[in-house]
This record gives sequence, C-alpha cells and structure tokens, in this order.
Amino acid sequence: MPPLELRGLWYLDGRKMALWSEPSRRRLKRETQAISQSLAPHIPRSCTHVRGHGGVKGALRQIQRRVPKARFVARFDIAAYYTSMRHDVIEAQVKEAGLGTHHRKLIADYLALPDMRDTGLGMVASGGLSPLLGALYLTPLDRRMDRLCKGKRLVHYVRYMDDIVLLARTRWELRRAIAALHEEIATLGLHLHRIKRFIGRTTQGFDFLGYRIRAGARLRPSAEGLRRMRVRARRLYEREGDWQRLL
Repeated sequence: MPPLELRGLWYLDGRKMALWSEPSRRRLKRETQAISQSLAPHIPRSCTHVRGHGGVKGALRQIQRRVPKARFVARFDIAAYYTSMRHDVIEAQVKEAGLGTHHRKLIADYLALPDMRDTGLGMVASGGLSPLLGALYLTPLDRRMDRLCKGKRLVHYVRYMDDIVLLARTRWELRRAIAALHEEIATLGLHLHRIKRFIGRTTQGFDFLGYRIRAGARLRPSAEGLRRMRVRARRLYEREGDWQRLL
C-alpha cells in the first residue's frame, strides 16, 4: 500500500488540522471502517461518541434519566486533548487491542506525519481516525469510572470525547471519583481544563454538549451552545453554505 501523504497543515480554534492527498483521504476512510470494527469492542459504552454508543442524544438522555437520583455533579473538559496525546500510549493500546501489523503501521504513520518536530505527542483533529483513537485513549478512565458506578460509589459517568460528567449522591462519593479521575488522566499525560469545569449541586444546573441540564428542569440550549451556532451560521454565510448544515 502507498504511504500516507500530507498536502498541508493549519490550526483552527487551537486544533491542528490536516489536508491529506486524495488517495490518502480515500485510504483513511476505507481503513477506518475496518479499524473501527476491531477497536469498538474494546471501548466501553460510557464513551458515547463512538458509533453505536448513543452519540450526543444518547449521552444527554442518560444524564437526564439519572440526574434526579444524584445531588452532586462534576463536569470537566480535558485541556488540549488532541495535542497532548502520547503516540507511544496509543500504539501500545492498539497493539493490546489485537490490531494487525498493517493497521498499526497505518496508525503510526497517521500520528507521525503531522508531527514535524518529532515530539511524539498529538494528532490532527481533521482525520477520520482521530475520534476513534480519541475514544480509545481514555478507556483506562472509562473502565475505572464504570467500576465505581457498579460499586455504587457513583450514580453515573458519561464521556463524549473529552467532555466528562460525574453524577454522585454525596460530596464524599464525588470527591473520591474526582481523585480517581485525576489519577487516571495524569498517567496518560493529560490534565483538566482550569476554566471549563463545574462542581456543585445538580439543582444549580450545568452545561454539557451545548445544552443546559438542571435537576427538575427541562433540557434547553446553553448560552455557549447558542454562541457556537451563531459562529457556525456566520461561517456558513461567508462560504454560501446550506443552512441545513447547522442541524
């Protein structure tokens, strides 16, 4: 198979984007489907952005159902998620998942080509493999939080890429879960965003995936979600895009 080929790199909203050659783009699209079939069984269902795990709607439904049982919530974003991922960790994870040599080589090239300075860190946000590898990267955290839920130390845990929500009955349970979360992501070379976070009572309400969630209230768009839609609308207008792409 021909090697992957890059045509260009640029940054958008702090994320590295890649323009692949047309043959590489087609190859990545084809290979991603096969890789997904191999990796998906190793990714817990609490990671909801993976195909078949519920998506945005599924994540929101899960939280809405369980908010009445929880008095306390913690919502976090991981800072610089894509740019902080360690290549050696990803390569060890795909090997442990049983991925074949051919696909492991493709993933190694996918990570290394945009890494012009040979840092061994980060990946692009514009390739088909990125959401899948982003799901796999935090599976140690997913499994640990799922065990806490089964042990009834947590009401619920859900993750959508790097957005995380913990629901608990007591402050003590929430503190224990947050300590475990810090421990797991530190092992992976990550840290939580200092500003994009909320810890408090579910009756206060919190933002998640563009919506405002509050115990005893209906789901509604968040202020940040509305702002992002306005930004997208302006960009589409400037490019003469179809308004249906906003949905």
